[in-house]
Amino acid sequence: MDDKYVITTEGLTKMFGQFTAVDHITFGVRRGEIFGFLGANGAGKTTAMRMLCGLSRPTAGRAVVAGYDVGAQPEQVKRHIGYMSQKFSLYDDLTVAENLRLFGGIYGMDRRTIKRKTDECLAGLALENERNALVGSLPLGWKQKLAFTVATFHEPEIVFLDEPTGGVDPVTRRTFWEQIYRAAAGGTTVFVTTHYMDEAEYCDRVSIMVDGRIEALDTPKALKAAWTTDNLYDVFYEIVR
Repeated sequence: MDDKYVITTEGLTKMFGQFTAVDHITFGVRRGEIFGFLGANGAGKTTAMRMLCGLSRPTAGRAVVAGYDVGAQPEQVKRHIGYMSQKFSLYDDLTVAENLRLFGGIYGMDRRTIKRKTDECLAGLALENERNALVGSLPLGWKQKLAFTVATFHEPEIVFLDEPTGGVDPVTRRTFWEQIYRAAAGGTTVFVTTHYMDEAEYCDRVSIMVDGRIEALDTPKALKAAWTTDNLYDVFYEIVR
């Protein structure tokens, strides 16, 4: 695959004893793409994401993320990506500004850059008045927007989002996806897992995993055409059932 791909996998495999959680998956994700990673619970998508984030060593195969081999260079991978989970990855007992300052330090940013980026981010989120508010006191929608900002605070090439909108209302979900679009428009690659088929429609391409294997990968439009339906849920159901 050429250098327009910022994530590539070749036969990527993860086994736990005799159980194969991820079974020789091969795909690529392009720079600036919003890539949806779909699958039922237990399909292997979280295990695959953990390998791509440098958190779990592959049993076999290879993956390169942001130019670094996930098996041989996991620490380099971690420095060049952002990550956000469904639990938002924030510290409730720290203020908004303290969370940004903490993660900026973890990402190796200097003090002056952290201060500048904090001011910019809070202005962009209209959270200037909540700078010194404890994160635990914020409404769920604000926490979600802040968590995405934290994940992209160091301007990573790629951000991994693991079911980031679980449990939030449709309006907040749409607002969150506006953040995703802005990040992608700025050149950030977004790799997202979701259970919501309407969110999958927002992705440039989606893959569907079943029992550790990728059974389909294409644009939402092409997948619906291949299964002669106007509903991506029907495609997902036919593949995973």
